[in-house]
Amino acid sequence: DAPALIECLQRAGGESTYLTFGPEGRGLDEVEQRAVLAGAHAKDNALALVTVEGDRIIGNLFFEGGNRSRIRHGGEFGISVLQEFAGKGVGRAMLEMLIAWAEQSGVIRKLDLRVRSDNLGAIRLYERLGWKIEGLITRDLCIDGVFHDALYMGRHVDPPSP
Repeated sequence: DAPALIECLQRAGGESTYLTFGPEGRGLDEVEQRAVLAGAHAKDNALALVTVEGDRIIGNLFFEGGNRSRIRHGGEFGISVLQEFAGKGVGRAMLEMLIAWAEQSGVIRKLDLRVRSDNLGAIRLYERLGWKIEGLITRDLCIDGVFHDALYMGRHVDPPSP
């Protein structure tokens, strides 16, 4: 999936100013991207998801928990969906998979994210799925010399009932 994921990230980054990266994607080459995916697969507190249509990746979500014992129960994720598939449930489906995985993980008890404060559609989706605004990060992104604030949002994860 590494080459197709790199292509998806580069395209998504070129289409949106809401992401933390532009058309360069995350700046990883194929070897580095493979290592990131393998690392996520090997950890009990990391998850990498892709959404596929036909033979191409149209969306992705990457979550990674903390790497020390006191913070391994929580982590932050990033998500992107190609513009032509925005608003069609792709992002929601990946978020619901993340929540279900976290609930079953036995490890994850907190899901965090940062979202540009003017990305109202994403904020509404996160709130509908249980995230709450926990803070404001001023000047979080700088795009073409313009600063943008971000909201820090969190969602508690409860283990399944016995």
